[in-house]
Amino acid sequence: MSPAARQRPRPLPPLVPHPRSPRAKAGSFRLAEGIPIAITGAGTKSFDRRLEITAARLREGIRERCGAALAIEGHARTEGLGPHIVLALSPQISAASDPALRRDGYRLEVGANRIRLLGAGPAGLRYAVETLLQLVDARGRIPACRIDDGPALRQRGIMLDVSRGKVPTRASLEALIDFCASLKLNMLMLYTEHTFRFRRHPEIGRNDSPLDAATMRHLDAYAADRFVDLVPTLQSLGHMEHVLSLPAYRHLAETDMGWTVAPSEPGTYTLLADLYDEYLPNFRSGLFNANCDEPWDLGRGRSKHENETFGPGGLYLEHVRRIRDLARRHGKRTMIWGDVVHAHPERIPEISRDLVLLDWWYEAEFDYDRVEVFARHGLEFMVCPGTSSWNCLFPRMQNSLENISRWADAGRRYGAIGLVNTDWGDFGHYNLEGNSFLAYAWGAQESWSGPAEKKDFDKAFSRLVFGDSRGEVARLYHALGALHDPGFAIFNGSPLQYLFFDSIESAYFVKACQKGKLRSLDTRLERLRPRIQAARKKTTRGLLALDEMLYALDATLFSVHKALAGLEYVDWRREPSKWKAHERRALARRLVALADEQKGLGRRLRKLWLSRSQISNLDTTRQRLMRSARHLRAAARALEMNRPGPAPAHEPVDHRRAIESMRETFD
Repeated sequence: MSPAARQRPRPLPPLVPHPRSPRAKAGSFRLAEGIPIAITGAGTKSFDRRLEITAARLREGIRERCGAALAIEGHARTEGLGPHIVLALSPQISAASDPALRRDGYRLEVGANRIRLLGAGPAGLRYAVETLLQLVDARGRIPACRIDDGPALRQRGIMLDVSRGKVPTRASLEALIDFCASLKLNMLMLYTEHTFRFRRHPEIGRNDSPLDAATMRHLDAYAADRFVDLVPTLQSLGHMEHVLSLPAYRHLAETDMGWTVAPSEPGTYTLLADLYDEYLPNFRSGLFNANCDEPWDLGRGRSKHENETFGPGGLYLEHVRRIRDLARRHGKRTMIWGDVVHAHPERIPEISRDLVLLDWWYEAEFDYDRVEVFARHGLEFMVCPGTSSWNCLFPRMQNSLENISRWADAGRRYGAIGLVNTDWGDFGHYNLEGNSFLAYAWGAQESWSGPAEKKDFDKAFSRLVFGDSRGEVARLYHALGALHDPGFAIFNGSPLQYLFFDSIESAYFVKACQKGKLRSLDTRLERLRPRIQAARKKTTRGLLALDEMLYALDATLFSVHKALAGLEYVDWRREPSKWKAHERRALARRLVALADEQKGLGRRLRKLWLSRSQISNLDTTRQRLMRSARHLRAAARALEMNRPGPAPAHEPVDHRRAIESMRETFD
């Protein structure tokens, strides 16, 4: 190579989130044993101990990537150190004209003998470290460059549902916090309805593996050390079905539906005050998400008179005012979901300006510009897309990425204070966490610096999370996440998950399938399986997530095979005289084999579930799975005895009946 060629800067590898202002230079820095990581300002009164944690993250990250063991040292000056890495806070960056740099911004400068990481504050310094670690190659070389970077949105986070099925272990929540930090996410919410151990109300959460105060305090401190705000999140109006199912609280239900607490009952606020008094003091965050979404029966029962007195939307606003005051006693600013507010736009001027509104919708096609009304009225708000993983065996990947991008775009245009990417667990949280990782990373990308080139993002994500520099793992996320069409659609979920638990006897979802669509899915899924297995052998980390992906693929294949056999079973029940005995016996053997396969999938699910979560409500999911297997065996016996019984009527899939049919799988 000519000297001129050696002086040409090489392009930087793709990074996630992509920096706002990267500039490659000629040359590189070579890491070697014992090179010092010099913290300037150590030992002064202004020293933040989190800088030590950030330095340790850099040291351990470098050791993991190239094996070099660096030293962490404090230095008043860095002349004469030889090759070294400097960590320092920079008044120039914190006073920059660009607000994105002032807000958690950083500068990263890599030369042949020195690396400087300068942060507008301690968080910016941590983000500089995370970027630097993505530049380290296996030989310990870091390309020379200068990067000036900072976030588009002030708050960037994830909400994980820890109530409706799975309660994560402390270790897995620590890993999630570390994952947030690596993606420059600075907010985490753990959506809680009842899975917290309340000493004054021990029956709430009993037998559901509840998180306790000691765990929350530990996680709060762990997150704060990594510049992640662990925001307390406790449902406070609708979605209270578990609490209201308990005899001690049944009288607080708005209606017999047992879904929403009644604002007219004085005991409602006594209960909420008790819960807040135990829950909120465990968090240092100044925010509190009280949720208050989807109160379907509010004002229709015990509070009907109050609802008429306050007028449309007024009862809701009064409830929010009262819980806001309860949270204020703990120094918290209240956040609520925006769905009820949008339902009563005429009341928006009455909303307290110290609330933060969380606007959400999870399908790609939507009017995202509706947040303009919040901006126009001077209300602070966040945009809240989703991973599209709930009610799925594997996320609806394209829907999720479009949903995230469109919400992020609206948030940037109308002045959102942040973006929270939601990962729900509707109807038992059957979805496995690793399958959401790509959507988590895309949310981080969009909220940090906006959209990125898909090819570059895929490579950066795959290398960061799995040690795969080719981008193959991301391509697998996209490929498996595109396979959801068996011939009918379902709102807010994948038909294949509904098929997985569907009773072959009622065959509500089975009979809506199309054989051609199923066979196409079968072919494409079979081609994907060896690719996932090959990726698992080549990646250096993230193996559990790949095991979760492989399980999702096999469960999806099972759903396809079950639907194909189920269509034949329905055909036999409709016209049994056309079937010969050997044909019936062959189909019966297939159904028995499917029942055995589903039991095997249940064993795999248990292992994967317990790798990240406590036992929680695993038995509920297992019972749904076993119910499906029992119905497959019963169908096989009916075939062997040639007793078809009444054929199921043909009916189109609609949302209401789909939910009813799904709920039957819990019986």
